[in-house]
Amino acid sequence: MVGFAKGFIFFLFLTLFNYCYAHDVIELNDSNFESLTQISTGNTTGSWFIKFYAPWCSHCKAMHRAWTELATEMKGTTNIAKVDVTINSKTRKRFKIEGFPTIIYFKNGKMYEYKSNDRSLEALKYFVLESYKNVKPLEAPTPLSYGDILKELAHETFLNIDRIYKYAFPALALISIVSFLMGCIICLAICKVCCNKNNAVAGTAAAAATAAAAVAKKKE
Repeated sequence: MVGFAKGFIFFLFLTLFNYCYAHDVIELNDSNFESLTQISTGNTTGSWFIKFYAPWCSHCKAMHRAWTELATEMKGTTNIAKVDVTINSKTRKRFKIEGFPTIIYFKNGKMYEYKSNDRSLEALKYFVLESYKNVKPLEAPTPLSYGDILKELAHETFLNIDRIYKYAFPALALISIVSFLMGCIICLAICKVCCNKNNAVAGTAAAAATAAAAVAKKKE
């Protein structure tokens, strides 16, 4: 009983520990991204180290602990945040996120992408403190306007039409040709069977006629 109680207390401690760690990571979305980060106005809320992720991404899951520990260690100096871009499409399109995780450090209106495969606590922390200076900075994109969104939708629609024309039409043509050839082969096979059957019937009829003629001749 005492062992069970100790185990239960230890479990509660771990749960509380993980809860505190996780809540040091700021959850961003399409609605609060710009208001909290103020990236397009020069990061007046401080510098931000943001992980753009997908929940199903194995690499994103693998770095979860390091990311939460980093948030706790950097609390008060650098904002550590994350964005689920599978449900925040405006943010994904704004920063042109294609791969997961994409990790970007924002400081003074500039953005520095972390491209190393080493996603340990030490490597991430060193990037924020020092090595980001070795990365060529890019201008942070402004929030998407309604015109940008419509333009992006039109572009995606055009790409989808182009994909249909490029891949679906050739596939449909190939299926049509194969179906036509198969139909021709089947028709030829049926014709051959019918011809053989007719020849067999004609041969049987001729043999019967010959036999009948022979019988009639004998009777005479």
